[in-house]
Amino acid sequence: MKLLTSDQPPKHYRSLQRKLTLTICGFVALVMLIVTFTVAYILRNELYQQAYKGLGESAHSSLIQLENRIAYLVEGTARLAENPFMVNGLIDSQARTTDLPPLLANFSSGTSMRSAALLDFDGQPVYQDEHWLPEFNQSTELRAALSMGEIALYNDPANRQMTVIAPIKFYDTTQGALLAAFDLRELVARHAFRENEGFLRLYTEDTSVLTLGHDETINYISSRQRPTVDTPLLQQLDLSLEAGIPESQFESVITTTVTRFVGIGIILTLIAAILAAWIGQGIASPTIELYRRVKDTRRATCAPLGTHDELEALAEAFDERTRALELAQLGLQEQRDRFEYEANHDSLTGLPNRFNFNQQLELAISQAVHDCLNFTLAYIDLDRFKLINDSLGHPVGDKVLITVANRLKALLGKGDRLFRHGGDEFFLMLAASADTRHEDELLPRVVAALSDPVIKHGHHLDVRASIGVTRCPQDGNTAQALTRNSDLAMYLAKKMGGGQYQHFHTSLSDQALQRMEVEAGLKQALQKGELRVYFQPQVDMRNGRITGTEALVRWQHPEKGLLMPGAFIPIAEETRLIIDLGNEVMRQACQQQVEWYRAGFNPGRVSVNLAGAQIHEADLVESVQNVLHQTGCKPQWLELEVTEGFIMQDTARTVPTLKQLKEMGILLSIDDFGTGYSSLTYLKRLPVCRLKIDQSFVRNSAMDPNDLAIIEAIIALANKLDLELIAEGVETEEQKKLLLQAGCPHAQGYLYGKPMPALELMEMLRENQTGTA
Repeated sequence: MKLLTSDQPPKHYRSLQRKLTLTICGFVALVMLIVTFTVAYILRNELYQQAYKGLGESAHSSLIQLENRIAYLVEGTARLAENPFMVNGLIDSQARTTDLPPLLANFSSGTSMRSAALLDFDGQPVYQDEHWLPEFNQSTELRAALSMGEIALYNDPANRQMTVIAPIKFYDTTQGALLAAFDLRELVARHAFRENEGFLRLYTEDTSVLTLGHDETINYISSRQRPTVDTPLLQQLDLSLEAGIPESQFESVITTTVTRFVGIGIILTLIAAILAAWIGQGIASPTIELYRRVKDTRRATCAPLGTHDELEALAEAFDERTRALELAQLGLQEQRDRFEYEANHDSLTGLPNRFNFNQQLELAISQAVHDCLNFTLAYIDLDRFKLINDSLGHPVGDKVLITVANRLKALLGKGDRLFRHGGDEFFLMLAASADTRHEDELLPRVVAALSDPVIKHGHHLDVRASIGVTRCPQDGNTAQALTRNSDLAMYLAKKMGGGQYQHFHTSLSDQALQRMEVEAGLKQALQKGELRVYFQPQVDMRNGRITGTEALVRWQHPEKGLLMPGAFIPIAEETRLIIDLGNEVMRQACQQQVEWYRAGFNPGRVSVNLAGAQIHEADLVESVQNVLHQTGCKPQWLELEVTEGFIMQDTARTVPTLKQLKEMGILLSIDDFGTGYSSLTYLKRLPVCRLKIDQSFVRNSAMDPNDLAIIEAIIALANKLDLELIAEGVETEEQKKLLLQAGCPHAQGYLYGKPMPALELMEMLRENQTGTA
C-alpha cells in the first residue's frame, strides 16, 4: 500500500472541498434569492397599494373640484336672480325683450349653461330661450323653491344636465324664479384625463350618466368616489365619480421598480456566491492540511496550523489525544490495579469484601487439604449495631464499623485475614496450622476488643459481637459448609446472650434445620393467612362478668395441625418476623372487636402483646394507626401489653413512643409484672394504666406465703399509683378467693376459660350478656 504524503491530497477530500464550496454557494444563493423575491413580492404589493391609494386620492380631488364648480354655478345663478333686470323681466314685457337676452348670454358665456327660463310665482314661463321645453309647474323642486324662497337644484340624467332654480325676490317676497340648466358633460370634461391616460365616469346611484375618455379595448384600474358631507351639492344631486387609468400604465411603474430591485438582488446574489466560494475554499484548505498532518506518520504533532480558530483547537486536541494515549498506556497497569482493588475491597473499611472472601476461602480450603493442615474460620456479627444505626443514624454507624475493623486488624497475626462480608458481618480467617493454639489465644482477645465501648459524638456505644467458629476440614471441607456452620455457631453465641464465641458442633445442624423449616414455614403462614387469633376472657371475679379479652396467636400448620406459640414465637423474635406477626395479630384482634361491637356485644378491651422488636421500631405508632384505620377499631377498644424488660432496654426511645400511643386513647399495661427488673422510679414515669400479675406468683399463692406476699405487695403498689390490676393464670377457686381477699378483682385463666376461637367466645359473650340482663 502506498503511503499518503503531504503532496498527495486524497481525491475524496478534494471532492469534499468542491462539495463544501458548492454547498455554501448554493445555500447563500438560495437564501439571497428567497430574500430577493420575497422582498420583491412585498414591494410590489406595497407599490400597488400606494398607487391605488394615489388613484383614489386623484378621483377624490376630481370630485372636490366638481363640487366646487357646481357651487360656483349655483352661486352665480343666485346672483343673477338678484339682478334688478330679472324683477323687471317678470312685470315688463319690453324689458324681457331688451334686457334679458344680453344678460343671460353674458352669464352663459362664462359657464356651461345650456338654457335658461324666467317663471312667475305660478310657475308659468314668462321668458325662455329656444332650448327650453320643460313642464315647469310639474317640477317638485320648482314648487319648493317658489314656496320656500330657497335655491333648489336637481339632476336630469336623461338629458345629462343639472338644473338650478333660484327664487327672484322683490323686497324679500318671492315673485318668481330663474331656471338655469347646465351641461354635465362640460362640467366633467374640465377634469378629464388627457388622451389614453384614463377615464371619468359620472353615476347617479349605480347608473352611469356619462363617461369620458373610456376605451373598451383597454383594461383599466379604477376608483369610485361617492359624495360625502364634504360634497353636499353632489350628495343632493346623488352624483358619484369614478376615475380610472389603464392597467398597463398602472403596472408599468410597479413592474419597472420591482424589476430593478430583482436585478440588483440577482447581482448581489452572484457577488455573495463568489464570496461564499472563496470562504469555502478558505475553510477547506486548512482542513486538508490538517488531514495531511494527521495521516503523516513522520510528524509528531499537528499544530500549529496558523488559523487561530476551532480548526487550530482541533489540531491541538489531536496532539493532546496523542499525548493522553501515551500517558494512558503508561498508567494502564496502575489503573487496572486500582480497579481490581476496588472490586475486591470494601469502600468503607478498606477490608477485603465478600467477593474476595469467597475466592480466598476456596483457595484456603484447597491449600489446607493439600498440606494436611487445619485453619479456623470465625463469623463475627455485631450484637447491637442495628440499634445504634437506627438510633444515631448511618454516619455514626459507619464510624462504628470503621472502628471495629481497625480494632480487629490490630489483632491479626501473620497469615491471618479479615474480611467484611456486608453490613455488620465480618469473617476472620486464621492462618493454617497443625494445632489450635493461635485460635485459642486470638479469639478471646477479639471478644475483649469488641466488648470495649466505642465512643462517638459523646456516646459510649456498647457494640459487642457474637462469633461462630468452625475448623476446616473437621467442620466442613467446602465453602458452603464452613460458612453455614459458622453461621449456626454464631446464632448459638447470640442465643446465649452475645458478647462471646461458640464452636460449631454437629448437634447444631439438626437444630438449624428445624429452625430454618420453622422460619420458612412462618413466612408462608403470614402470606397464606395460616395464623389464627384465639381469645381468652378476662373477668370481674366478683360477678363473673366478662370485662375484656386477650388475643393469643396460634398457627394452623397445613401438616402439623394447630401449633402453640412456643413452637414458633422464639424463632420469630430472632428473625424479626415477630414484627409482621405482631401486626397481623393486632389486625385480626381489632377486626374481631369491630364485628363483636357491631353485633351488639360488649367485649370490653382486647389486649394484644407487643414484642420487643415492635417496641423498638421507629414506625410503631404509624403501624398501630394504620391497623385502627383499616379495621375501623376505636382506640379505646384496644389495650397493648408490653414486657417491663423490653421497656427498660432503651427507655429514652420507648417511653416517648408509649406516650404517643396513650395520647391516641389506647390503654397500656405491663405484662408479667414482678418478673423483670424495672425500678419504681421508672414505673411511675411509664404511661401505663394496668399491671398484670405474672401467673408464676398466682400458681403457688395457695401454697407459698412468699408468692402471696409478692402479690399483696404488687396490689398495694398498684393502689398507691392508681393503676388497674389483673391476675394471670387463675385456675382454682382457692386462688380466686385469695386474690379477692388481697384486693385484686380481675383475672384471667382456665378457671374462666381457655383461649378459644372467636365463635366460642361470642357464645360466652351472649350468655354473659343474657345473665347480666
